[in-house]
Amino acid sequence: MDTVTVSRATSADVGVVADMWVRAAAALADVGLDQWQYPVKLDNIRAAIAAKTCWLVRDPAETVVGTITVDRNADPAMWLPEDHPDEALYLHRMVTEPAAKGIELGSALIDWAARRAIEVGCKWIRLDAWRSNPGLWRYYADRGFELVRVVPDPSGSGACFQRDATVQLGRGPQVRAAD
Repeated sequence: MDTVTVSRATSADVGVVADMWVRAAAALADVGLDQWQYPVKLDNIRAAIAAKTCWLVRDPAETVVGTITVDRNADPAMWLPEDHPDEALYLHRMVTEPAAKGIELGSALIDWAARRAIEVGCKWIRLDAWRSNPGLWRYYADRGFELVRVVPDPSGSGACFQRDATVQLGRGPQVRAAD
C-alpha cells in the first residue's frame, strides 16, 4: 500500500469509527493491556464528526484502514497554560486496522497531522497516551515525540507527549487528503 486517502468522517460513519475502536480495545485486552477497556464514547465520536475533526483513512481499494481525530482541543487537565495549548494540534483516537499492520500507517498519519498543524499555524502536535502502556510510549518516542509529563487521570490516560510540527519522518504510505 503506497498511498492512502484521508477524508472527513460523516454522520454515517459513527458505527465504522466505533467498530474500529472496539476491535482495537479487544486486541489490547488480548495482550493484557487495560487501555480503552470501557464502553465506546459514541458522543465523543459524534462530536468529532460534527466538528469535522474525525478522519477516515482508506486504502487504494477504498477499504477503511484507519481513523484519527485531529483538533485544537487541549484537555486542561493535561496541558497547562504555560504549555501554550493554543500552539498545538491534538491527536486523538488514532486506530489502524490489522490489515495495515507493518506498513507504518500510524507514522504516516502523524506526519500528515504535523503538516496540518503547520498549515494552521501551530508549532506542535500533541497527544495524551495511556499511562500503563509502555509499548505505546516507545512507539511515540520512536516517532519523535517527547514526554512532557504524566498526570493522573481516572480514565487511564495522562502521558502527555509532543513533537515539533516541522518534523517529518517520511515513514509509511503517502497520505493524500480527499477534502
